[in-house]
Amino acid sequence: MNIYITDLSTICNPDDLAEKLSPSDLARFQSFKQKNRAIQFLVAHTIKSELETKFEYISIAHKDNFVIVAASSAPIGVDIEDASKKRDFNSFGDFMEFKNIKTLNEFYRAFTLSEAKYKSGTDSPARFYQLQKYMICIVSNDQDITWHNPALVPEQI
Repeated sequence: MNIYITDLSTICNPDDLAEKLSPSDLARFQSFKQKNRAIQFLVAHTIKSELETKFEYISIAHKDNFVIVAASSAPIGVDIEDASKKRDFNSFGDFMEFKNIKTLNEFYRAFTLSEAKYKSGTDSPARFYQLQKYMICIVSNDQDITWHNPALVPEQI
């Protein structure tokens, strides 16, 4: 699997990326009201368009200034969340039907796992990573990982 992580604060000129979008993706990009959400979409879909002919499965996740695009020949799902954000994990965990959640860390593991499994459409093995205050979960049967941004390789947890 190939993992592309981008820090949006390092994007130089979004207009250069917009030129690479398909007409329908360009229309979606231009429809966003929030600038950060528009840039997340722009970066993710620019990377995705470069990968679509090389990989059968692609999954996208974004949070704040980070965009992750995961690509593989096997089903794949990825999610990223700010694991420092305080939540009423008991109520939210009950709503999400998480069992035995006792800490915020357990909540974010369960939440990112749920999102990544949903995106992959499988019950494949999961791996968890930490990037600054963010928790990342990747679900895939593909065991070989290539990280494409050496400056943003997260620590496996």
